[in-house]
Amino acid sequence: MFAKRSKSPAPAAVIEPWSRQRLQALLAGAVALAVLLVLGLGYATVRIVASATEPDSPDAELAEEFPAGPDGVRGEGYRDAVAAAPMLEITEADLRPAAPSLEPAKTLTMPGATGTGTADVPTGYPHTPEGAVAQLTSIVTAALPPMDTDAARFVFEAWSDPAADYLSWPIAQSIQAFHASAGTTNGDPSIETSAIPVAGQVKGTDGDDWVLACVLLDVQISLAQETRFGFGHCERMQWDGTRWEIAAGTTPAVAPSTWPDSQRSLDAGWRTLEQKD
Repeated sequence: MFAKRSKSPAPAAVIEPWSRQRLQALLAGAVALAVLLVLGLGYATVRIVASATEPDSPDAELAEEFPAGPDGVRGEGYRDAVAAAPMLEITEADLRPAAPSLEPAKTLTMPGATGTGTADVPTGYPHTPEGAVAQLTSIVTAALPPMDTDAARFVFEAWSDPAADYLSWPIAQSIQAFHASAGTTNGDPSIETSAIPVAGQVKGTDGDDWVLACVLLDVQISLAQETRFGFGHCERMQWDGTRWEIAAGTTPAVAPSTWPDSQRSLDAGWRTLEQKD
């Protein structure tokens, strides 16, 4: 979801879940609640609930600034503007466990995969915005949990445009930041990580072949102690004729990393994911 645009926006602090300060604080203590949640609820019970929704429509101001051509495509300038548009500004508290909202969450129907591609990434999703979100979730959940920059590179290079830059990929940078903060390295057997997609949103589309897709993950990391937090991630996704892949271009604005199902998560535009039968 776009934050409201202004002619002279004030610089906002970016809350990065994988920053050294955040990880050190989380790994150092205040994990009792996370442990209770994990033991009491279990990740197997995290639900992906149902109901279809239409993709979000283009931001009116951007649509006026970048009119669509005869083919319905607005072009690279519009795509860069959609990617750069700021999303909900969050605080440190927004990442932490929070009470579920009493408001009903919007939902996003997730189409099922029809096959498995390179790096064991599920694929075969339809040529729709929801298909792009589904493919992004499969890419991220394959690349992140090993907490290995080499494994992440393999996934990225198999599932991105050749012009896309791995060195600027936020997932790779998150893994690197974690190791720098925790004093660990690739393949460290003491690290246990899970990343479950729980919500998503379509920030924007341009024609049928380009989507700015976002996914919110419920992340659990165990390294002597356990911690758990919401982690939002957005990507430019493009249809290459047979599948969705990560597109080249400027890195999207940081997605809101909010606790799933919280009021702030709803305010950020996250839609609870539904697994299509």
